Amino acid sequence: MVGKLDGKVALVTGGLSGIGRATAALFAEEGARVVLFDVRGDSRDDGISGDEMASGLARAGAFVQGDVRSPDDVDRAVRTAVERFGGIDVLFNSAGVIVFKPIRELTIEEFDLTMDVNVRGTFLCCKRVIDELLERGARGVIVNVASNFAFVAAPEASAYCASKGAVATLTKALALELAPAGIRANALCPGATVTELNRTHRTVPELRAEWERRTPFRPPREEFLALPEEIARAALFLACDDSSYMTGASLVVDGGWNAQ
Repeated sequence: MVGKLDGKVALVTGGLSGIGRATAALFAEEGARVVLFDVRGDSRDDGISGDEMASGLARAGAFVQGDVRSPDDVDRAVRTAVERFGGIDVLFNSAGVIVFKPIRELTIEEFDLTMDVNVRGTFLCCKRVIDELLERGARGVIVNVASNFAFVAAPEASAYCASKGAVATLTKALALELAPAGIRANALCPGATVTELNRTHRTVPELRAEWERRTPFRPPREEFLALPEEIARAALFLACDDSSYMTGASLVVDGGWNAQ
């Protein structure tokens, strides 16, 4: 069977854990060759190494350890995709950090880190991949992971909300700028998802209870939060030709939180 990304090359940032990992695996199953780009050398999910994960993908893969905040590291990831697989067709920007603290306890360093990784990192990866696409005269797809918190706020999440709002708006601006070149850019906006990044909020009873109260949808399983694989399927939709006339949009996948 021909996959929805057959013959494509995808660069996935934050690709070793959580939503990035699930998306990279699904992209590979759908025919893409995937370059995993992550600041860690192993997965925070289960400790598997980046090289092992890349070699275990359904299609040929590669792993680049680096920081999305570093132009040199981003360039190295893009060059790896070009040298190994001929170019990039899909950029999935999943690398991010979460800091939930009351504003009076949030440090300047924590605010700067959140904006640096979530916004600067997304910008740098988009900029470099756009250069690569335009130099080849190729059409392509950018999917930036924002959040439902780009549109609704939550107490003790000021830095995170600000960063994800910036990602969503950056994506719209890119979509308008790149549309004449046939490059699509959309934002994927997950709600609370089962990942290691938010383990604290998933395991502290009063915090989990608040997330449950704010999430109206109840899937046919015990866990009410989204699974990374469910977010990955939405990412695949934005990355493939199923969404071929869709650009500048924000796809919210949050179990109804944003509808309230």
